[in-house]
Amino acid sequence: MRKYQRLMMVLLAFIIAFGGTGLTFKPAQAAACAYYHTVYPGQSLSWIGRYYGVNWKSIADANGLTWPYVIVPGQVLCIPGGGYYPPYPSPVNKDWSFAVVGVQKDVDVTIRTSNMPSNVLFDVRMGRLVGGSYDWVDVGDLDSGKGGRFKATFAIPAGFAGVPNLVLRLVQAKKNTTVDRWFSNIPGGSGTGGLDPWYPWWYGGIPTIWIASVVRDATVTFTTHNFPAHVNFDVLMGPMGTQAIGGYYVQTINSGAGGSMVVTVPIPVQLYGSYRIAIRTQSLATGYFSYNWFYNNTAVAP
Repeated sequence: MRKYQRLMMVLLAFIIAFGGTGLTFKPAQAAACAYYHTVYPGQSLSWIGRYYGVNWKSIADANGLTWPYVIVPGQVLCIPGGGYYPPYPSPVNKDWSFAVVGVQKDVDVTIRTSNMPSNVLFDVRMGRLVGGSYDWVDVGDLDSGKGGRFKATFAIPAGFAGVPNLVLRLVQAKKNTTVDRWFSNIPGGSGTGGLDPWYPWWYGGIPTIWIASVVRDATVTFTTHNFPAHVNFDVLMGPMGTQAIGGYYVQTINSGAGGSMVVTVPIPVQLYGSYRIAIRTQSLATGYFSYNWFYNNTAVAP
């Protein structure tokens, strides 16, 4: 009996000693925890899961939580690695991405995602290049829901009105992943660079452009063929392989009497140093477009 009393006294002293230190014991599943999260008022398992890119049910299972899945402020949760849990589908591969598919000048930009993970919360920012550095503005959050492929629209900040080239950034901070997409702040619609890259373009062979000469990181000169008369064409440039869809807006040219003409335009600073560059002309009013590419090297022609 005395041994039992001594043991109880030792255990009680141990509890009192450590209880006074204010230590918070971590969940038992420590070995499988990618992060520890302290619950704050107003947070739910769903919110926490989106923040860390982990399905809320995985967090519940890792912490032994069952229906009704109650969590309280101050509680420390084990956040397991991996962001997918049935019935939500995991992506085809780990590389999620998005493309700009529509622009309303100075109003908003619409994107279409690809291979997005399920139930992940992304920070969305929009920026412009100013003197070699970026000016960023938060434009909201993106909840990936069931993941995969879907569209989302974000407002263009009033302070960016009139800026011809902007960048949209999706950030999942806890997964250390970021994807940027530049887009031209010009109206979207048929024939513009804001359309979905998978859109089934109709192309009748007119108009076309041919590269005449290049001054590295400075200008490119091209010759038009079969251009319709008196039509305004936006000139865009972008990375090789994109056909300059959603590329950097360079300037607007008028086809004049149509047919053939020689045009020289500047290469956007964002493409300086690129080995090959795609170039595109397109008309919002008529839907006409053409594209080509060139080596960014004065001594090399395609």
